[in-house]
Amino acid sequence: MLTLDLPAEPYWLDLPRGVRVEIRPVTTAVMAAAQAAAARRLAAIRIADPDLDPDMSRGLSFAFLVKALARHAVTAWEGVGDAAGQKLPVSPEAVERLMDLDDIAAAFWDRATAPVAAVAAEGNG
Repeated sequence: MLTLDLPAEPYWLDLPRGVRVEIRPVTTAVMAAAQAAAARRLAAIRIADPDLDPDMSRGLSFAFLVKALARHAVTAWEGVGDAAGQKLPVSPEAVERLMDLDDIAAAFWDRATAPVAAVAAEGNG
């Protein structure tokens, strides 16, 4: 039997370096929007550089996907500031800069997609 215990409301994720982000649930719509945005960005790079190294292409693909998912999902955060130590408001540009940090991006991906992955692991996804 499929267990539908996916989050229905925004919830908080604890990330490295004392960062917390509130995200909306990663629904089909949110993931599809992220995938489309990432694909557009990668396509533009491939047009500009048709000889793009395959490993770099895979790396960029994942980086763009994580950034796009974060842009579509993150609604609030704690522990993120500017160079002067002032709280930084959530914006698409700031979210992307946060996801440039490898440890943050990896933890965000793992934790944001964990509820969906758990359902898939049951063999029901």
